[in-house]
Amino acid sequence: MDMRPLISVVVPVYNAEAVLPVCVGSILCQTLTDFELLLVDDGSSDGSGKLCEQLAQTDKRVRCIHQPNRGQAAARLAGVMESRGEWLTFVDDDDTLIPTALQELASCTNNDIDIVLGNGRSLVGESRDMIPIEDFRHLTVKGEGSIGLIWGSMYRRSCITPYLFDVPSDIRTGEDYIFWLRLVFQSEKPVRVLYNNVYRKGRDSFSSTFKWTAEYAGKIHSLRKASIPEQVRRNYMEEMVADRVDNLFSVAIDFPKSSWIHSDFYRELQTDIQAAHIQLPFKRRVFLWLPARWLRVAYSKFSNLLALLRR
Repeated sequence: MDMRPLISVVVPVYNAEAVLPVCVGSILCQTLTDFELLLVDDGSSDGSGKLCEQLAQTDKRVRCIHQPNRGQAAARLAGVMESRGEWLTFVDDDDTLIPTALQELASCTNNDIDIVLGNGRSLVGESRDMIPIEDFRHLTVKGEGSIGLIWGSMYRRSCITPYLFDVPSDIRTGEDYIFWLRLVFQSEKPVRVLYNNVYRKGRDSFSSTFKWTAEYAGKIHSLRKASIPEQVRRNYMEEMVADRVDNLFSVAIDFPKSSWIHSDFYRELQTDIQAAHIQLPFKRRVFLWLPARWLRVAYSKFSNLLALLRR
């Protein structure tokens, strides 16, 4: 008899002793019960490892995995490799699911799809329940909405390979984006979109303190190029430029012009803009032209205020 669960829920755990019980509680109280929960302790230095073992004893659906600290991507992969479900979803150790999350995601699955994107409301101007894979690839390269966040969606287990998680250890922001890029070029099936938000985000201390540098943005772009098959890479030039411009704006807000104006990242971006005959909006050109960081900060705040007043 095939006793495999329908869904495998993978939770990478690192120093989450204070928040993990709430996270696990939200998973164990799901209205859909046909799932397994894999808690992957990524070398925690607090009591998280012991807590994972205790939680595993409270419910037979919970399994615990321990490994030395290798980072979140490696922890997720460890859970994937031990998973037995037909479908996979990921939850961060400080986040929670609404009670019907797994049921709503599972209701979107069928033999004709490999990916269910959750929180489709984050996709600007999009209302299709099924998005052809080529259209979705363009959205992914641009990093539209919640695409690029690994949690809150569901994936066919057979499509999730170690390659999707194979990123350098110093990549701590953007690894989920690379996961999605590689994933959408491995599937030829349309993507099902769930427009309900079934996922509740908790703390996000690293992302809130992270600042993009030109060097880091360049690393992400190199990984992006390598993730898109070379024979079709030019088809996504417009989206690659758009995402890099967003990265550049983050760099320009936080750092002086001297730190990025002569960088390889900026030079390559300028070359691609010219080659693709892309014209940046006037406001963005003005922003990048401003010589001082404080002027760019003031300009950005003023533009945001105007946008709010016009709503």
